[in-house]
Amino acid sequence: MRFTGFIGGLLFAALPGYSLAQPVSPQFRPVRDSAFAVHQLFKKHRHSAEGALGTGAASIVGMVSSSARSEYELVGVNALITVVSTVVGLRQALRYSPDREQLILRQYEQGWPLPLEVRRRLRSKYFRAQ
Repeated sequence: MRFTGFIGGLLFAALPGYSLAQPVSPQFRPVRDSAFAVHQLFKKHRHSAEGALGTGAASIVGMVSSSARSEYELVGVNALITVVSTVVGLRQALRYSPDREQLILRQYEQGWPLPLEVRRRLRSKYFRAQ
């Protein structure tokens, strides 16, 4: 009985149109594609890099204006905020640049897998259209 069920299953799988392992045409890309998610991830991180760089620029303005008024109490705190936010902003701006995004997406379309660091950061929220 098991043997006939096994043979029947093999025959059923061999029928055209009923196979589970049919290749997907490369022209068809679903909305929940990884390329879309990578674009959303890079866009989000570029926006946060702009915010960090803006905070650094505002801190520089604060340092210059306080030193012009001879108020040196908060210069150390402003210098720390400036350095940290500028370094974080520059790091993210370079890491998530549009050129790097295009390189990764071009390689993905050529059949290369996404880099491990990008795959680790992809979450389900990036696959949804907003």
